Amino acid sequence: METAFTPLTFHRFNRPLRAVLIDGQPWFAAKDFGLLMGHRHPERICRYVDDDQLRSVRFALANGGEEAVPVISESGAYRALWRFNHPEHRNLRRWLTQEVVPLLRDEQALPAMAPRRTLMTWEARRVSLLEWQGELWVPLKALPELVSEGAVPRRGRLGRWLR
Repeated sequence: METAFTPLTFHRFNRPLRAVLIDGQPWFAAKDFGLLMGHRHPERICRYVDDDQLRSVRFALANGGEEAVPVISESGAYRALWRFNHPEHRNLRRWLTQEVVPLLRDEQALPAMAPRRTLMTWEARRVSLLEWQGELWVPLKALPELVSEGAVPRRGRLGRWLR
């Protein structure tokens, strides 16, 4: 059974916006976000985002129950703001960027030893790595970029990253 998330509720002009952090990324209740935008049919906002910007999660309710809620990602929220252009949406975007997202990330900060993404520069290329338990891990698909013909590193320079 999928874990129920406990959303944080933010308020703007007496309208709630429920949000959760899933895998380090902000997700917003689609209906709440549509109402904040002043959309006539807020539940329809899901039609205007891509499949990877939409998912359904379970929110834990105060009475102990659970509710299935469609949520949109941060990029889906910005796409919806762009799609339904309105002068107030600039202020809504600023509120999201400067208050909601940072507070959401601070509230649900990852422990210090949790895996986190980092960037490494290797021969004028930037490679995304995973830093975990004091080691750097290279994604398998990034290996051809790091170890191309004629650019094989000396033993020890890359060895600890190849796990």
